[in-house]
Amino acid sequence: MTARPATATSHRMARVPGALCAVTLLALTASACNSSSASTAGSTTGSSSSSACGTVPTASFTDAAGLVKALGGSYETAYSGYSGTVQKSAWANWKGKQSGTITVGISESQLSNPYQTLINTSLQKYLKAEGYKVVDLVSTNEVTNQIAQFNQLITDKVDLIVYQPLASGFDSVVDKAAKAGIPSISMLNNVTDANTVNVVPNSFAAGEAQAAAVAKIMGGKGTILGVHGIKGVPIDTDTFKGAKAALAKCSGITLDDSTYTDFSPTTAQTKVQQYLAANPTKTIGGVLEGGPMTTGIISAFQKTNVTVPTIADNGLTKGGVAYWSATSGYKGVGLYNPADGLAKAVSQVAKHMLDGDGVKVSDIVINPPLVTSDNLAKFTKSAFKTGDASTITLGDVGQTFAEDSYIDGFFG
Repeated sequence: MTARPATATSHRMARVPGALCAVTLLALTASACNSSSASTAGSTTGSSSSSACGTVPTASFTDAAGLVKALGGSYETAYSGYSGTVQKSAWANWKGKQSGTITVGISESQLSNPYQTLINTSLQKYLKAEGYKVVDLVSTNEVTNQIAQFNQLITDKVDLIVYQPLASGFDSVVDKAAKAGIPSISMLNNVTDANTVNVVPNSFAAGEAQAAAVAKIMGGKGTILGVHGIKGVPIDTDTFKGAKAALAKCSGITLDDSTYTDFSPTTAQTKVQQYLAANPTKTIGGVLEGGPMTTGIISAFQKTNVTVPTIADNGLTKGGVAYWSATSGYKGVGLYNPADGLAKAVSQVAKHMLDGDGVKVSDIVINPPLVTSDNLAKFTKSAFKTGDASTITLGDVGQTFAEDSYIDGFFG
């Protein structure tokens, strides 16, 4: 990776505004070598040489029967470090449903932030545009409620289910749906079951890339604050596993990731303010997060009168990019993982399956691009305002998230 190096400059003082450099889009690269240096939550220190700090370690993934390898090198790169097990899909020979009323059921967890809301509205829009009838169910953040919704969709005899699992425990209902002839697509978080199709960002690789970029900006020294979403949610867990793998190469960096926020920018502001108040002598050089909570974190530092450090804007928020663009000396990092982009990919997978095209693998993994301080112009607009917690969309900036041809490659 080639993030611009800099010395850690976060101190107990007010920030100074000014001009900013352009950003670069970094490819998240890896090979089929194993990296197993993740440490326990709370703190992480590495033992590798300082020259390795700020680089993305290579990582293996489980590819049963070489299915991903058969798809080609660009696909293998996208799966680097992926936590799931890629299997042959149980729906590889499914004939789909092309006639009559086709009903797709959606079961999504609580709409607790703009990202969740946009996934929901975008997914409905894309599915309806294909002519499908949509049954949309929104749950709380309780897995038992989500599973009850999933069972309801089976009872309603929908033709396909799209769901967002927050934790394990979905295997039985996924298998129940499959027995009833109903395929399912898990979005954002993966479920290890060949009877479902996972359409997910590679959170491990994204965590690696963000952590490596933040570490390089910090000059390989200092403390990083880790801000989790919900404990045990795969996208959050895998992001921090990847981050710890990258930070294991940084002997001069410590990670304190004891803060949990329910993926809410408002809660993130409160929790980070409390952390800063409880640790007045600790200098924070960077922040990693499990989801798009950047605006709340920025506000927490400002309200505590502490310089805003480099924040890995995990989801790329409008407010985070606006702050980044307007603030002198601020070096940002962001992950372009647009909610409408993921919804578009999920709807494309659903259409292929319902058309009977035959999905080759159980896990369709997308590697979101990383934004650093060399090409920010591609991801910002003058209309973006500081404090806006909304995530940047495909429509906002017109940048590619998952090419149609990439998704098409997973089908027969």
